[in-house]
Amino acid sequence: MKKFLSLLLVFLMVFGLAACGKKEAPAANTPAASTPAASTPASTPAQGGSTAATVEYDKATLTLAHGAAETTTLNDAALKFKELVEQKSGGNITVEVYPNQQMGGDREYTEAVAQGNLSMGSPSTSNMVGQTPSMYTFDSPFVFTNRADQYAALDGPTGQKLLDAIREGGLQGLTYWENGFRDLTTNREIKTLADFKGLKIRVMENEVHLAIWSALGANPSPLAFGELYTALQQKTFDAQENPLELIYNTKFYEVQPYVYLTNHIYTAYLCFMNADLWDGFNADTQALLKECATEATAYQRTLCEDASNACADAINSSGKSHTYDVDPALLKDIQGSLGDVYELVKQKSGIPDLVEEYYNAL
Repeated sequence: MKKFLSLLLVFLMVFGLAACGKKEAPAANTPAASTPAASTPASTPAQGGSTAATVEYDKATLTLAHGAAETTTLNDAALKFKELVEQKSGGNITVEVYPNQQMGGDREYTEAVAQGNLSMGSPSTSNMVGQTPSMYTFDSPFVFTNRADQYAALDGPTGQKLLDAIREGGLQGLTYWENGFRDLTTNREIKTLADFKGLKIRVMENEVHLAIWSALGANPSPLAFGELYTALQQKTFDAQENPLELIYNTKFYEVQPYVYLTNHIYTAYLCFMNADLWDGFNADTQALLKECATEATAYQRTLCEDASNACADAINSSGKSHTYDVDPALLKDIQGSLGDVYELVKQKSGIPDLVEEYYNAL
């Protein structure tokens, strides 16, 4: 009997230890108790199909505003970002895209993002200088003349420093999307420097842009982008300058017979998020958003050169306008007139050493 009781006791001890060592696996997507963001994170299998590790993505709905038309590659980048975020987060994060100035112009929605009334924005860097003067760096004329060199500068350490600099305005930079090289449209021929004299050209409300065209003898003046087509049509302005894709998609070529491929400034769209919102997300969510923004950049870049060439072809076949290369001698004269502009950029940006580093990024 004693032997039987001893065996029974051993059996019960072994069974109890086994039961204590077995824990039920947590159900997938179980909400955490708390989160630094306004919503609850959920567990998601790690990318690559592994079930050995999990990452946690905060639940959130992000609003992303920009000012370009639905037909532009900027909108393509925004939609790709939305697609990637929603897919990779397992639906925990959704992105609502508002194109075509639905949330106001670049300045308006940039302020809304900084104030926390919108989650994200993607304005032209030239329209951000009032809030983040470091962005004057990108208004420097003729620094880079081809996409490969420009991408190398943006993707390198200097580009990252400039991206980080917008924290001064309450914004977290994620990536650079492409606006493109700016070109000139006019209602008259431009063959020499003398042809710029008195040319009334619409520019953004940006001190460096004003200085560039003033140095060439033109008469630059700011005007809201939404009013520009009518102003050109009514000949209130003789000229304007924008990337070729915008020139085509906003139909400026319909009322401006000369499109000069000056490529005088490369302008980026800066994709950013409200800094406080970013800081409230956990590390997994931050890494995901950065990764998806970068992937959307690569996706857009594959579209940009083809889109620019297609726009040039469409303009040339429209019967209303034509694109023209600029005589190299004239380009040299233009560049020779802009020496003081580079010093102005350093002064206005407040980061002269970083501007110089950008000029020498290659």
